[in-house]
Amino acid sequence: MDKARVCTKTFYNYIELRLITFKNIDLPMKVRLNTKTKRSRVNKRVLGRSIEERPTEVEDREVFGDWEIDTAIGKKSQDEALFTITERKTRKEITLRILAKSS
Repeated sequence: MDKARVCTKTFYNYIELRLITFKNIDLPMKVRLNTKTKRSRVNKRVLGRSIEERPTEVEDREVFGDWEIDTAIGKKSQDEALFTITERKTRKEITLRILAKSS
């Protein structure tokens, strides 16, 4: 009769859940692995208001004059970028090539 086998991750999970009576010091992989602590960013930069905070009138696309602005950075050349301005009602778009992605 074949015995059931579990992978290393499952076995270690069983030990963490205390389904098997082993200590972490007895496990070769647990001693070698460095567990990283979760750190929260204290000084996270706020770059402006979120797009979710825009008024509901803008979502309806009934008034001309609501514009969206974005930049697209090139894959090969990180210095050059595209600057796009889009009007929401007519969906007309202006695209400009800019030399740097900085302001």
